[in-house]
Amino acid sequence: MPYLGFGLRLRREYLAPVLESHPPVDWLELIPENYFEADASISRQLDQLSERYPLVLHGVSLAIGSPWPLDPDYLGQLQRLIERLQPAWVSDHLCWDGADDVQGRLLPLPYSEETLDHVVQRTQQVQEILGRQILLENVPAEIQTSQPEMSEAEFVGQVAERSDSLILIDIANLHTTSTNQGFDPMAYLFQLPEARVQQIHLAGAVALCNAEDPGGEGIVDPIWELYTGAMDHFGPVSTLIERVDTIPSLEEMVREVEKARCSTHRYLSSE
Repeated sequence: MPYLGFGLRLRREYLAPVLESHPPVDWLELIPENYFEADASISRQLDQLSERYPLVLHGVSLAIGSPWPLDPDYLGQLQRLIERLQPAWVSDHLCWDGADDVQGRLLPLPYSEETLDHVVQRTQQVQEILGRQILLENVPAEIQTSQPEMSEAEFVGQVAERSDSLILIDIANLHTTSTNQGFDPMAYLFQLPEARVQQIHLAGAVALCNAEDPGGEGIVDPIWELYTGAMDHFGPVSTLIERVDTIPSLEEMVREVEKARCSTHRYLSSE
């Protein structure tokens, strides 16, 4: 899949302003569930956006690890939106329950061989239905009360390799889990199959950049340090700049995209 650069989560509030101002972002990520029942006006706006920007769909309802059967109605709606918008790729969360737009229910899986077999089979089934690979995102986890059969990094990597799917790394989620469970997040990244890491979610980081110092200096934010460590290891990865706790203005989010792009210029120069 292509390297897309730096993208922005397209909230419904941003639809009309993006079409009017054409902000300098490289691509847009949509929550597909927000557009399943879109009226004719919204559908036309989405069509116009797809002509100007690469689009990516990031689902919140797949619940790939759940014990109940996959929802054919949901997958049918998702497939119709895929056919309409032709997104660069489609992603969801590696969890057993659904999520929501503020990531309020992201329940991690037990990392066992039994769960691995279950998730691999369901991921293959989804990919067969959609006719494409999907990306699965790591979710935040609390303190472990028992020792799992395998580490999260091993589980994520095995799901990707055995199902021929791809990986979306949420840097803030990884930082949260590593803090709660006391492991080295860079060691986690080193365990992942590099060729399967397709996208990064970057939220809450401090990206400093100005005309005199394009790379920024004095950056101490641990999420930003983990992100640049990931870039050191993987090279440039398509990155979404997101906010999950507030709904800032479009102008503010575009500035954050620009800061992140500017602050990673040394990684992009090698492309």
